[in-house]
Amino acid sequence: MNDGFIAFWLLSMAFILYVTGWKEQVAEGMSSRMLGLFILGALLLHVAELTVKESVLITGSAALAIAVAFIQLAMLRHFGTVLFVVFSALLTGFMWMWVRYIYGMDPVFIVLNPAWDGPLLAGLFAGLLADRFRSQFVIAVFAAVFSQLDLLISPLVITKLMMIGSPAWWDGLVIALTAARVTGNVKNWVKQKAVRFVEGRTGERGGNV
Repeated sequence: MNDGFIAFWLLSMAFILYVTGWKEQVAEGMSSRMLGLFILGALLLHVAELTVKESVLITGSAALAIAVAFIQLAMLRHFGTVLFVVFSALLTGFMWMWVRYIYGMDPVFIVLNPAWDGPLLAGLFAGLLADRFRSQFVIAVFAAVFSQLDLLISPLVITKLMMIGSPAWWDGLVIALTAARVTGNVKNWVKQKAVRFVEGRTGERGGNV
């Protein structure tokens, strides 16, 4: 399977769900204009590349995603919330990097796919740690960047060039964000059911008094 296909497929599914009434579950009600501008900008800027000290290569699309993540982080305003999101991004990024490192050193035990397990794990924790789409997006983007640091510590990697924004990188980011949205939606559904159950039990007890 070619790199970038997973991202294209998942985004296509998200688009179908978004336009068929699942706007809140997909992107928490974010306007189609904002999402469309982001995707269009990422497509147009993807051909641009920036090399940092000959060790990091960042595409224009990744730079756009990182810039949007910083903007979304700044919009949180509350320092405690910002600190929590940053800590969550570092935590999920470390887990993602750890999976990449372990698979690179000794890929004996693989759950689903070497390219999927890291972002799936990161997305799972992002969905558990954050409720809002914007926070999950910030965590997923920063974690995707942080996960590339395994190239610097792995003794088996010949080239130390980190490629941030490659099609494979976008696959991981979209997988992580999708996993975060699914986990977050399931968590919210369970929370609502639990609250209704508790309220129902409380009402029954009150009626029996």
